[in-house]
Amino acid sequence: MASLGGCDHVDAVAVDLAPGTSAPDFARTVLATTPEWVHGMLTVRDKLMSPFGLHTQKRVAPEEIRVEPGARLGPFRVLTVADDEVLAGDDDKHLAFRTSFAVREGATGLEGVCTTVVRYRRRAGHLYFKVIQPFHNLIVLRVVARARS
Repeated sequence: MASLGGCDHVDAVAVDLAPGTSAPDFARTVLATTPEWVHGMLTVRDKLMSPFGLHTQKRVAPEEIRVEPGARLGPFRVLTVADDEVLAGDDDKHLAFRTSFAVREGATGLEGVCTTVVRYRRRAGHLYFKVIQPFHNLIVLRVVARARS
């Protein structure tokens, strides 16, 4: 997460994965199985934030999800792809974030770890994230849990 130059917030969620799951598989599963209520919340967020010039999202149909560098996946731009980690994120005027979809050997087998790192770029970023943080936490827990083996 060095590309952010530090961080103001970090969280991580881990789940058990089926043997042989790669990081691109994990990322694709998380993003393709996002519940409809999450898409609804993101649509409301976009409508409220677009007048302020913040990035809005283009919804990608599950069958069109491409986990490759440069691809846009909702709030993410895929930055790097390897078998053990997919790094995605975005830089906006109020904050920058990175999300890692990593796979590793855990105590009981393969696990997927979704880590989010946020760097505030101005006070508005800090205030914005404090408002959305409860929703962020809920969404990340729910979408990552759906990728469980």
